[in-house]
This record gives sequence, structure tokens and C-alpha cells, in this order.
Amino acid sequence: MIKHPPNPARPTVRAFFRASFRTTFTAILTVLFVLWSGVPSAVAQQTGNAPTDGDIRDELQRFGNIDLFVFRDRTAFLARMDETLGLANIKDPDKTFAKLPRSPFTVTGQQNGQQIATCQIFVPENVTPQSGNEIFAELMRGWFGKRLSYGTDPAMTYRWLIYHEIRHCQPDHFGGDDIESHRDERDADLFALDQIATSQNRDGLIADIIAFRMITSALFADRSHMTGLSVRYALDPASDGKSITTDQEVAAFLATRRMIGAHAKAIAANVTPTNLELVRAITELRSAAEAGTLTPVIAHAPEILIGLDDAIAHFAPTLHARVATKR
Repeated sequence: MIKHPPNPARPTVRAFFRASFRTTFTAILTVLFVLWSGVPSAVAQQTGNAPTDGDIRDELQRFGNIDLFVFRDRTAFLARMDETLGLANIKDPDKTFAKLPRSPFTVTGQQNGQQIATCQIFVPENVTPQSGNEIFAELMRGWFGKRLSYGTDPAMTYRWLIYHEIRHCQPDHFGGDDIESHRDERDADLFALDQIATSQNRDGLIADIIAFRMITSALFADRSHMTGLSVRYALDPASDGKSITTDQEVAAFLATRRMIGAHAKAIAANVTPTNLELVRAITELRSAAEAGTLTPVIAHAPEILIGLDDAIAHFAPTLHARVATKR
């Protein structure tokens, strides 16, 4: 339980929120959103607080004074924020917290230049293992199914994401510009892998991480979370020392995302492409990339499309095979 800092209403309190997008609110509190997953924010659907897995809570203590809270909706989250930082410290909290992330996010802060004792990791209830949902499937919006195939299993990917947030509880991940945020996201991914991987599951977990980051970077993520290539370069021995700058990676994913969207709309039977039409668009663009006929020419687009198509086949082999059969 975090202790209330003295005189919580003073305008020297500074809170850092790591969430799915980065924006700064200059008010009594400076609030910073920067979440690991890179998916657009959304509001959880139920009310109240629920306990989380005791084993993970115990593991967190190895890394400092970290608390983990599972919450059901915005009301429950705001109640916790009022308890820990005080909503009176935040200008227009209803607007500031109008939407909450789909995925785990981190809250910490400073008062009078000193770090508040506890870093808090918040987890929406509907992405916990206890909910019966698979967190990767939820964060990919169910586009590739509610039950995915894995190199490991849903419980391991959940632990990986929690450990990702543990890294964000360290002071060197508080704040920073876009380039620092991008670096922090990649760093947190690698930290989490090293903390939970074993010799038996490491290769499978690497495959899950690379596939997840390729899909989210290409289809959902904001700029700071477009890390699919840099994460793959760090983890895949076949990358053979490749590197890419933040600006290059972000530009490549944005341009490839536009290309995928345009092609999916072009082949769709209706205004909004279905998930099958989206996958078909990706597989067709992959074929063009491998044939050297992809237009327009975009730096890194071929390897993104190939990696993205492989990622879909990794998590949803049946869906991918259906589309490949119909091409």
C-alpha cells in the first residue's frame, strides 16, 4: 500500500503514467502516458477491484517497492488514484483519465523532487489469466481469434508483459522524448525476456515476442511502440547484427501500415475489410515483396510484410492457411 505523501495538494507533485500513448498535461500534476503494448486506449467494462495472482505480487518485491492492482473499470482506477496521489492534485481528472489502456500500465510519481515510495502496476481485469481471456488476443483486438497458438502459452505471455512493466518502474524510464520512449519500450521487452525465460522456453518465448511486436507495430501501435524490427534484430540470430534508428523504424511501420490499409480496402467486398481480407492483403503484399514487385518502394517494407505474415501464421495458423488457400 502506498503511503500518502505529506501535503498531497501542493503543486509540486509529479506523476508518471506509462500507457499506450505519450502526452503531457501541464497542471498541478504533469501526467505522462506511455504503455508497453502500443494499442489504443480503452475503458474496462466492469466495476470494482479484484485481487491478482499472489505469485506475481511476490515476485515484484525483488525489484523494489512495487504494487500490482487489478481493476475492473475507470471508477475503480480513479478510487485508487485518489487514495495514492489524490485526485485534487490533478486538474480535470475526468478529462485526464477519460480513457484507460487495454493493457497493463505503470503509475509512479515524485513530490518535492523525491520519488514516491511505491510504483504501481495497474492491470485491466479482462486481460488477466483469471478472466479466461488471452492477453495477446485481447490486445490484438481479437482480429486473429480469441484462442491463439503460441511458442509458450498465454500465462507466460502475461508474465512477460507484467515484467515489461516492472522495468518501467525504474527511474531511468520516467519521462523522456520520443526516441527515449522508443528505446525504453525495446529495453523493457528484453529485460522481461531475460527475467522469466528458461533454457526450455526461451526460443518459444522469443518467437511469441517477435510475432506480437511485429503485429502490433504494423497494425496498432503508436510511434513509441513501433519496435517490431529493433526487437527482432536484438533477439533473432538470423538478423546478424542488423540495426535501425528510431526514425527509420517508425517511418517504415507507418508507411507499411498505410500500404496494408490501402490494399485491404482495395480488395474488400464492403467498406470495412474483414479480418480475412486484412490477412489476405498482407499475404498478397508479402508475395509482391518476395517477388520484388512491391510498389511503392518503401525502406524496410518487404521485411516488415514478411515478418508480419509470419507472425500471423505463428499465432493463427488455421486462419492464415484459410486465406493462403483462397489466394
